[in-house]
Amino acid sequence: MELEKLLEKIESILPKIDLTNEKVSKASVGWHLEHSLLIMNGSLKGLAMTNPDNYKPKFSIKKFVFLNFGIIPRGKIKSPKQFVPLEIPTKESIGKLLNLAKERLKAAENLSSRSYITHPFLGDLDKKTTLKFLGLHTNHHLKIIDDIFKG
Repeated sequence: MELEKLLEKIESILPKIDLTNEKVSKASVGWHLEHSLLIMNGSLKGLAMTNPDNYKPKFSIKKFVFLNFGIIPRGKIKSPKQFVPLEIPTKESIGKLLNLAKERLKAAENLSSRSYITHPFLGDLDKKTTLKFLGLHTNHHLKIIDDIFKG
């Protein structure tokens, strides 16, 4: 699913950010939304800040499995601190991150295809791969949210 559609889905979930289901996740719906948007905003900002000439693609089995099968084990990977919401997410905090993500996604259209980020587990990801990663990561958290809703 393309990122614009995922952002629309996030926006539609905003009224339900306080929902939790301990059987599914210790975190609230709002936490999952804010975390996903922090990752998205950080990655899109990173794409804009790197020098495409320095892009060094390397094969990685983790990268291959993740990008081809979209597998992220639940509760197994610890997110870097800068991508963990510091406070209880609010509609306002998530709304600001959502608007920023829309702006940065639009700006990313004009970046070189060799713009990249360096992911802590997957290594260097070019623009196309970064956008795919963001879609898979956001979808992972939206699936958790769907499971929270199901109860």
